[in-house]
Amino acid sequence: MSAEQQVAVVTGANSGVGLAIAHQLLRSPHAPILVLACRNEKRGARARAQLLCDFPSADIRLIELDTSSISSVHNAAREITTLGRVDLLFCNAGAMAIKSLNICGIIRGLLTHPIAFFESSEALTQQSGLVTPDKLGLTFQTNVFGHYLLVHKLVSLMSRTKGRVIWTGSSASQLEFSQSDYMHIHGQKPYESSKYIVDQIAPKMDERLRLRGVRCFVGEPGNVCTSFLANIGVPVLQMLIVLVFYLMRICGLQRFTIDAQCASAAFTYLAFAKDDVDASQKYYSCASRWGRSSVVRAPLECCEQDAEFLIDKLDALVDRFDQ
Repeated sequence: MSAEQQVAVVTGANSGVGLAIAHQLLRSPHAPILVLACRNEKRGARARAQLLCDFPSADIRLIELDTSSISSVHNAAREITTLGRVDLLFCNAGAMAIKSLNICGIIRGLLTHPIAFFESSEALTQQSGLVTPDKLGLTFQTNVFGHYLLVHKLVSLMSRTKGRVIWTGSSASQLEFSQSDYMHIHGQKPYESSKYIVDQIAPKMDERLRLRGVRCFVGEPGNVCTSFLANIGVPVLQMLIVLVFYLMRICGLQRFTIDAQCASAAFTYLAFAKDDVDASQKYYSCASRWGRSSVVRAPLECCEQDAEFLIDKLDALVDRFDQ
């Protein structure tokens, strides 16, 4: 390991957008030491082997990390710290606990707002009431707090090299949130709530972290065919959705990135852009009709009251679980 070589950590890197981010990082002229932080060690090992087939000389490490487990976050942070530096931290791992298809939601969405429908999760009924052994909302801990705690544990290391924290956001982020149930344990849309939280806290995190030389940004992969679709469990519907995604893109709707490599464009841009990167903006992966990737940005829609409330709650949880 060269003292000058950057270190990039990607959570949820065994498949989908996370694996695509890893692939794009290794294609860069100055490829970093790549840390695949994965919950499932076997899937992580397969992803590492796949990447080494394409990049035989790459330095790829595998670390077990389950963001829905406080102890796993602490263990992973300790292991990452031994590398001596972290330049890029991609907070990408995410979960949506799908219960079943929402037939009524499908019919209503197709009849009233078909384009917006395919950019949302209205077709799915999510499980509610899920709590981790740490007694936190499962989706909240997996998608938000596990990463927030990891940033807290690594920020001193990242400040040495003016690192960047890059969150994976979602177009579904504004649909559901309540301060009274901010972990969304009892609500019907825990995934959407968690992505709303990401949008709210990222600019506040950037304000705080930049005092230590670290920046914090949000990227959005667009509508992409990843393992979430496979979780539906209905192959015919899965194929239909993919077909509709292509039709939408051919019609000029650039947010239908479909392919994970195309969906990773915003994240690699945020990793390597030298100037004009604004934490108050959200960076979107887009695709032309024929799949050429691009990146556009738009202001993050933030509620100051929610942002301050959430930062306070997350800081209180860090104080509670920090070791």
